[in-house]
Amino acid sequence: MPFIRKETLAGFGIKGISKGRLYDSGSARMFTVIRTGLGTALLGDAVLYLAHTPCENIILFGSCGSVDERYLKIGDVAAPFECHSLESFSGMLLRDRKEWKIFHPDKDLFEGFLEANEGRGIQKVSCATLGSLKMEQDYLDIFKERDMRIVDMECSALFSASIHINKRAMALFYVTDVINKKPFYANLTAEEKVVLSSSIKSSAHILCEFIEKNLNA
Repeated sequence: MPFIRKETLAGFGIKGISKGRLYDSGSARMFTVIRTGLGTALLGDAVLYLAHTPCENIILFGSCGSVDERYLKIGDVAAPFECHSLESFSGMLLRDRKEWKIFHPDKDLFEGFLEANEGRGIQKVSCATLGSLKMEQDYLDIFKERDMRIVDMECSALFSASIHINKRAMALFYVTDVINKKPFYANLTAEEKVVLSSSIKSSAHILCEFIEKNLNA
């Protein structure tokens, strides 16, 4: 997780976090939560550090922005089946599409998760990982043109790094903002805060349930 909310720790049954030089972590009965910090470099390195550990499955759980509130609004939950890499700040600034690459989650892990949670409103979406929050508004038409439904700051690094170290990976996001309609810096209404908090707690429960029933070797 790039960052950890209090309600998430409670949902995972983790009482405390241990401080590390680069990353903080806390363990539940069947999994470990790692707080990586924001951005592709920190999260990607965290995945690479797991190469020679017993870890088999990596799940990125965090926030994302919605491209269009007609499809995803604040509090909705989404899992990307593909992620477009717009990780480069300079590349976004120069609008260089040549370097855009598409990465995918582990097919079996991803499809197993969706099958286990059918009917729970989790949307299967295309994602774009960005190198700039400021420039996301400038790319809105391109996102819509390519049917990208959400944007984040880490997912493409997760997918590419996990493939590199031969680990299974997927991502689950909750929507915290909507580009141009409810930007990331805008204050949420009291109702939106309640909806978002409930969404985070239920998503944490879904992950715990999936890990226990499907990834407990």
